[in-house]
Amino acid sequence: MTKNILMLVFLGLLSTVQAQNRKLDSLQAILQNIPVNNDTSHMWRRAELLQYIAYAYTDLYKGEPDFTRSRDCAREAMLLNHQLKNVEGINDAYRSIAFSYELQGRYPEAIDTGLLFLHAMEQLRDTVQMILSASDIASDYSMMGNGTDKAVMYAQRCIEWSTRAGRKYGLCGCQALLGNIYINASKVDSAEYHTRLALAMAEQIGDKYVVPSLFLTLADVEKTRKHYDIERDFLLKVEKLHNEDEAFDSPLFKLNVLARLFHNALNRNDFAAAKHFQQQSAPYISKVDELTVYSGYYEDCSRLAEHDGNYADALRYYKIHITIQDSINNLEKTRRVTEIQMTHDFERKQAVQTAAQERELALRDARNQQQRTVFGFLVLGLLGAAAFGFYAYRQKQVRRRTELELANLRAQINPHFIFNCLNSIYRYTKERDTDTASKYLQKFSSLLRLVLENSRSEKITLARDLEALQLYADIEGLRFKEKLRFSVDMDPDIDPTFVQIPGMLIQPHVENAIWHGLMHRPEGGEIVVRLRQPQENLLRVEIEDNGIGRAAAAELASKSATHQKSLGQKITAERLKATGKLAHSETIDLSDSEGNATGTRIVLDIPL
Repeated sequence: MTKNILMLVFLGLLSTVQAQNRKLDSLQAILQNIPVNNDTSHMWRRAELLQYIAYAYTDLYKGEPDFTRSRDCAREAMLLNHQLKNVEGINDAYRSIAFSYELQGRYPEAIDTGLLFLHAMEQLRDTVQMILSASDIASDYSMMGNGTDKAVMYAQRCIEWSTRAGRKYGLCGCQALLGNIYINASKVDSAEYHTRLALAMAEQIGDKYVVPSLFLTLADVEKTRKHYDIERDFLLKVEKLHNEDEAFDSPLFKLNVLARLFHNALNRNDFAAAKHFQQQSAPYISKVDELTVYSGYYEDCSRLAEHDGNYADALRYYKIHITIQDSINNLEKTRRVTEIQMTHDFERKQAVQTAAQERELALRDARNQQQRTVFGFLVLGLLGAAAFGFYAYRQKQVRRRTELELANLRAQINPHFIFNCLNSIYRYTKERDTDTASKYLQKFSSLLRLVLENSRSEKITLARDLEALQLYADIEGLRFKEKLRFSVDMDPDIDPTFVQIPGMLIQPHVENAIWHGLMHRPEGGEIVVRLRQPQENLLRVEIEDNGIGRAAAAELASKSATHQKSLGQKITAERLKATGKLAHSETIDLSDSEGNATGTRIVLDIPL
């Protein structure tokens, strides 16, 4: 009985192989009749046929597929498509080669080919092909058993690209792929999460053809959890969908679901249901050429017969299961031995090529030794000249920085400002307002001391810079008869005693706000300095005033004041450039709802 069953299986496979062989012979006969020349039409036809033949060599399931000849045909087709600049044909060749490696179980080579294809598609920015290629790579990593992390990474890339391209069907398929990857890795919670996401998307877009596979994945999840009742419900949903749609009227689809229902019934100890699904599965066994399905089916038949007390049948079915399982194991062993042998041959060829290359390089080195020596001295000379040039450049930068610091000091303590301060002190003294004169003189001397001390260092703490800025604002406030209101709004997360910036960067902008924005307002005005730190290495400073605005100031400002302000800002910018700290500044004109100017805001980003 066992021999008869195996004979039926063999005859079914033989008829499939014979049909495929006839198809292959027909394609090769057509190819031989096409001339091999540079005629474009002939090249297109040969490339197309070679691609069909490549797939035909891998389509001899359970016969003798010739993966090597399949890849050779695909590579020949790829060369022709390169000459024809046929991108679609090149893509097909890449996929054919990768598919051949996948069927052979050589997943590393399949991944390498897929990565080449993915890189080419990224250069072309072909999002659809990028998604398909990345999904194949993810599947290959998942099949390797130890590549789950890489599989998840490429599946997530598929999700990202599908989302960016707005491809709902692609996004649904990528989520389903991620669910399969996690179920292969026995991470059932993650598998369920992504599979249910894919199921919701499939139901939303009406993709009924992917729903059965998602139900099967969810059934696998519940089987792993040993929730056999819930697994049965999902399998029955799949069976119902298959019965309602002719697209699923395939022996492989039917047997896959019925065999799983058979196995599920045994796990639930529902032997009546198990007999029912066994009888339904039996007609499809001879129509499907899938050894793994046979092995599981006959093992379940043995379990059922043993439960019924039919020990002879149980033994017979188990022998069939063992025979098929041995065939599967032998195929796997053969594949592994072939892979090891091919790896050994490849490494041996590489060793021979490496030895030949090393001999050639040794001879070339001997012939060119004198040239290399001369070139070495030339390089040393160039390096010495470059080092001297760099040293001279650095010295020039140091001198320039010193000059800028002196110029900045002169711009900050300009004679006009000192004269105004001394004149104000004299006026308060003459008016016998000794308290104000004493306060003015104290703040003025403190400001001079801070500016001189801060000018000695390339950087100072933010606290010291704000102290000098506050003194400057107080002095100007005294001169304006308290019409100037100045405040600092600093983020509590900023530590002013820790943050360091070049000294007196903010002061020129405050001075500009006073002279150009507030000086022409009889009622005075307000200046607010806001300090924020949007990034760890960046300080953002905003100087905002409610003055007359830049447009009005351009008409009213005195010539000397404009020159002085432009000089101070220019020197500040050159100081930052010389130290390599290029700050970004922006001037914003403020206005009300009617378009009237309400002031100016300066935004200054200072790298820390």
